[in-house]
Amino acid sequence: MVSLARRPAVWSLAAALAAASASACSGTGQSGAMMPLSNAGGSSGSGAMGNAVLRIFVPAAPASSFGRAPAALPPPQSSTPTGGITLSGAPGIGTFPTPVPASTSATPTSPPPPGAQVLSMSFAGPTTISQVVTVGPNAGGCTPAPGGTSCQVSLSIPVGTYVGTIGASNSGTPVAVAFTVAPSGQNVFGVATSGVPDSLAVVPASSLSAQNPQGELDLYGAGRHPVLVEALDANENVIVGGGQGTFALNQAGGSLALTVVQAAAFAPNLFYISSPASPSANSAFLRASATYSGPNSPCSQPNAVCSGTTRVGLRQILAVANSNANDVTMYVNGANLPLTTVQSAISTPQALAFDSAGNLFVANLPGSVTVYAPPYGVVSTTIGNGINHPQALALDSRGNLFVANGSGSNTVTVYSPPYGGSPLATISSGIGDPVSVAVDQSSDLFVVNQASNTVTIYQPPYISAPTVISKGLNAPNSLALDQRGNLFVANLNSTPNSVVEFSPPFSSQSGPVATITNGVNEQGAIGLNGAANLFVPNQGANTVTEYVAPYSAPPATISGGQSQPVALAIDGLNNLYVANYGNNTVTVYAPPYVSGSWTAIGNGISLPLALALSPATNAGSAVLP
Repeated sequence: MVSLARRPAVWSLAAALAAASASACSGTGQSGAMMPLSNAGGSSGSGAMGNAVLRIFVPAAPASSFGRAPAALPPPQSSTPTGGITLSGAPGIGTFPTPVPASTSATPTSPPPPGAQVLSMSFAGPTTISQVVTVGPNAGGCTPAPGGTSCQVSLSIPVGTYVGTIGASNSGTPVAVAFTVAPSGQNVFGVATSGVPDSLAVVPASSLSAQNPQGELDLYGAGRHPVLVEALDANENVIVGGGQGTFALNQAGGSLALTVVQAAAFAPNLFYISSPASPSANSAFLRASATYSGPNSPCSQPNAVCSGTTRVGLRQILAVANSNANDVTMYVNGANLPLTTVQSAISTPQALAFDSAGNLFVANLPGSVTVYAPPYGVVSTTIGNGINHPQALALDSRGNLFVANGSGSNTVTVYSPPYGGSPLATISSGIGDPVSVAVDQSSDLFVVNQASNTVTIYQPPYISAPTVISKGLNAPNSLALDQRGNLFVANLNSTPNSVVEFSPPFSSQSGPVATITNGVNEQGAIGLNGAANLFVPNQGANTVTEYVAPYSAPPATISGGQSQPVALAIDGLNNLYVANYGNNTVTVYAPPYVSGSWTAIGNGISLPLALALSPATNAGSAVLP
């Protein structure tokens, strides 16, 4: 069997906080975790600018008492002094009005005015903020408000999700908070230095989760998702004071199995939720609670609410390889706007794959496979050793990566996590222009060899001679495996075009147990759903045909919006996604498909060649006829 090494590190908000805190000590960095109360959508990190307002309410009562007070906040004042703190990143993108300058020890250079206090704020996102600011009575940029003082910071900053910490500079561990800046409208985020909790919310801490219109938490894709537990006052300000808080988050019900891990060493209210590696339409219930130390605990005040329950669901991410744009765009819930666009180091992407941790693998035509950990902002690993004109990818259950190399190299190279070194194995025996690969539950490798009209099958550790299937094959261009191990192969040059089925056990004498020709016309990458229904994208007919076992009956024909369909994917709800190379769209069909109703995703798509879903169900890429 293949020896295994550790998996590549997934994106860690806690690690980002630690790195930010370290750089904040030099006065140039970032820190913390900050959470959006809603996800406004749109592409994170697109470079667009948005307007944001940070409102800080300071109750009139001393910080040691927690009386409820309304946060009636005034509009921005035209007389606000200038010359505030400039944010890290692009120069001049925003300032804090009249703050006390920060020193390298993150303390103000002079004492705050009577009744005021100093807050330390460190946010990470498309740009970074790491400063201290004085708030309260007699502080610059603050005005009296019913029940206390209102301070307001107006910013023009790049759109996206910002995560960080905020708290009194002389207190213990600050509270993690977050917000999202959308490209349109006024994005308002409010905090209070003390108060009575009116509710406890579980909110997302990255762009890969969001609160839906029902107030529930949706997780996007497989892997770990950072979330925060926030105590909100009656005006939905996040309470960032009130003494040292202790937070808890646990699954309280539901059939969607989640794993919750606290990262209290970095922020007391930061947690990671790990979603299943398989798609699920089920939901879970998470129960959050908070306690505070000291005799004047916010939770001991009348009408305080210090626990709450949140419903959590899992939504698959659709990734699209755009061969003309040199990027991969990602979408959720059928939205036309990309959730994010991955561009770094991508060049003519040919194939995609997601692993169980949500890491994205991209085959780049010039000769590399790049790996991106959620939230996919930067390359985490580049695999180049042994790769030449990669045409297809596959992953086994242990994270081993299989790369089909064309352009005369005629190999399949195998890499084990963390993928940085030489191939674990280089397979060349029986390989002839490998255009599609798949791995079954036993880690047996199946390779479609278009030049030699064969499918070769290799058993771990992939050093023995393969089993060669050739009967019934003519310029095969894609394959699919069902849960029982049946093999389906698309023949691009057969007359008529066909898809043939083989049943295990496989040998050199294996012949098709079924030959499907009805409706097949210059097929792209074929796929199967959970019921073993076969889906064939027909580039010559601009249709997808669906066949039900035993595949002898006429197919259902799915049409509308298609133009040279080359690849498809089917999510956990049986929604069908079709990549249309001819009109730069992905068309989406809900079951039962033949109703003539579809939607089209076109924003950000340019000559799509491959699709993939996270958590994975199926995906494929195809050789164009």
